[in-house]
Amino acid sequence: MHGIKRKEWTKELLRKKREEERQKILDYQQLTNDVLNSKRERITDKNAFLKTTKLLDINPEFNAVWNYRREIIKTLSLQLDENFWDSELNFTMEKLKVRPKVYWIWNHRLWCLQSYPNSPLKIWLKELAIVSKLLEMDSRNFHGWHYRRFIVKTVESLSGRSLNSDEFEYTTKKINQNISNFSAWFQRTTIIESMLSKDQISDMDSFINNEFEYIKNAIFTDAEDQSVWTYLIWFIKESAMKNIMEPELYSNMVKALIENIVLINDDELSFSGKDNGWCLKTLIVLESIQKEYLKEDIQSKSQEYLDKLITIDPLRKNRYLHQLKNL
Repeated sequence: MHGIKRKEWTKELLRKKREEERQKILDYQQLTNDVLNSKRERITDKNAFLKTTKLLDINPEFNAVWNYRREIIKTLSLQLDENFWDSELNFTMEKLKVRPKVYWIWNHRLWCLQSYPNSPLKIWLKELAIVSKLLEMDSRNFHGWHYRRFIVKTVESLSGRSLNSDEFEYTTKKINQNISNFSAWFQRTTIIESMLSKDQISDMDSFINNEFEYIKNAIFTDAEDQSVWTYLIWFIKESAMKNIMEPELYSNMVKALIENIVLINDDELSFSGKDNGWCLKTLIVLESIQKEYLKEDIQSKSQEYLDKLITIDPLRKNRYLHQLKNL
């Protein structure tokens, strides 16, 4: 930075720095040995607990120590009040802020919530608000989304109220913020499946049309994003939608998608001189729906699309050749 004198590293300072680092390593190794020895000897007192705290402060990714910590807490559980559990939740939050993608921390936090005295609804509602804030910081954190699903299910179970509508709107919000949020798109599939199984969609035609328009807008917004195409294929092929819609409506939707995707690919071709791989892959899927599910007599272009894919995506050449053989 301007105006700040750079620290001059003399030989003596460098020697001291190396010595300090060496001592830190030795201290860490000694602490690790102490904790693991205590674990082997099944020591579950408060002193052992404090040692796990010290070690996890240094290395929050140490799964064996999280496991040991839980064993200690179980042994001491009769001595622990709500203040302890609140402090343990705060401890895991400190670690998540530093290592938000470490599964062991999320796992321990969830265990704390499940072990909290009487596990009241207010604790889980508070946790839902907390995970929302965490996903504001990192909206694509896979662990955070998986954790959220469990929290939502627990809130639903304790409250007796479905959160599907709220969660559906939440995925819309997160996707609108970042269309490449694969976790939000995946969450959307699970929510729709749940809404369908619980008969929670009052106006099915309107819902299908709105979702269809949402998908179209998404593929026109970013034709290179895998998340959008994966969701599109799920919605049109894998979801229960095709069984709910009238055959004519479903057929028209497939045709409309084909027309729009051809337009997108033509734009890509004229702009970059190259076909869009996801457009071609999805067109092949849609043609297979027309032929195999709708039993429509169409002039197939799948061979042409696969030939193009072999050229633009040579790493997956063998896969496309296999598909060609099965046409």
